[in-house]
Amino acid sequence: MHLDDRWPGHPRLLPDESISSWFTRTAAANGLRPGELYRIVQPGGDRNPRDLDRHADDCLLDLLAGKTGVPVDDLKHATFRRWAGRLFEHDDGLNKLVWLPPAGREGGRRCFGQQVCPWCLRADAQPYLRLNWRLSFSTTCPIHGRLLLDRCPSCAEPFSILRQDGRGAICCPGCGADLRDFTGDEPAFDTISVQRDLLGLIREGWRDLGDYGPVYSFVVLEILAQLLRLLAGGKHAHALRLWLAEQAPSLAVRPESLPRARDGALLTPRARGVLVAMAHWLLAEWPHRFVEAAKAAGMTSTDLRKRSVGEYPFAYAHAVDWHLKEPHKGDATEEIMVAAQMLHDHGQSASRQNLVALCGTKLGSMGGVADPVASGLPWGKGRYWKLDGVSPEVKAAARLAAHRAGEDVGPWLDALLRRMLGLCAIKTPFDRHDPDTITLDANVGCEG
Repeated sequence: MHLDDRWPGHPRLLPDESISSWFTRTAAANGLRPGELYRIVQPGGDRNPRDLDRHADDCLLDLLAGKTGVPVDDLKHATFRRWAGRLFEHDDGLNKLVWLPPAGREGGRRCFGQQVCPWCLRADAQPYLRLNWRLSFSTTCPIHGRLLLDRCPSCAEPFSILRQDGRGAICCPGCGADLRDFTGDEPAFDTISVQRDLLGLIREGWRDLGDYGPVYSFVVLEILAQLLRLLAGGKHAHALRLWLAEQAPSLAVRPESLPRARDGALLTPRARGVLVAMAHWLLAEWPHRFVEAAKAAGMTSTDLRKRSVGEYPFAYAHAVDWHLKEPHKGDATEEIMVAAQMLHDHGQSASRQNLVALCGTKLGSMGGVADPVASGLPWGKGRYWKLDGVSPEVKAAARLAAHRAGEDVGPWLDALLRRMLGLCAIKTPFDRHDPDTITLDANVGCEG
């Protein structure tokens, strides 16, 4: 006779439910909190489970499938593995997933990767979280047309389904507010069509990027993320937004409504939705709109490609180098020599700094023409001096003795060492003071 070893509570997965949401409901069905159930299935693990949507491993999924009767393939489909090879190339658990930021708290940081629609939660017979709400380009509920929430409106704490009691309601882990009591605001403009197009891109797995032909969907989304970063922050972000607003008036918003941010994933859903729509518009007709925008904002390949070529998608790096790379300046040695002579004629040093100021640009051939850099002041002539292993008391006594001799510490020490080592028989100003009479004075720090 086969014994059913499933847990007493084993709810089924709901449509598009994330495994974190299902795990919380499973814990509640068995009278446990998520952390308590996690310590049962993962003894010796963290007190609070990590983001299960991303970090649920095969062993955990197999155990949960056996204890609940839910097929393991369905559980895997409720994690980020659903999008492997389409939204991202692969996930080793360590690399940053561009469109899937972490949720709750991770490494002491507040992470706003979990979004919710309070209107959907109110309509649910059993409130649960959708996995699609984890996508950072999804900012508006396609059913209710309202902005998603990524933090508690009461205390601004990020949502974390695994940090609550799981008694049926989905609450803020910070203040305990029921998320169904809130309401999402209206977006700045309709972004649902952009979200629908990006979800379709993930399902198809590829897109035609003009002359670059069919390109994998995760590559297209990586280019989109790069455009989002350019629009979110940097010295050219404002110029790009102004140009784009002139070309596409439907995307125009007040500048103060879009704060500058180094990482667009940290912005609120309202601002993020606007920037995703702008980046999506630039991605169309690739690379012509993007190139035109970059030229209008005065951007060159130096601004658009900070890392090596291999660290960018080919369709992006090639478009930048082909259309926006600055022309080669060639060898300007003769011109630099004329500039150096002009500096000498006016009694100035032809240093690299002076050559750059005169020519108005930095050229590689300046190094071979510029006057050599002076070696600087002799050792010890500056304000500070150092001898490794010398105690602070000896340094203070030496500084006082040099001051009394009317010398800087460096030359005074040099003369003392030469005398002791028998390297110098020439009289120096130091000879006015017998070094054998130097003693450590407890009050040296009080004198000039």
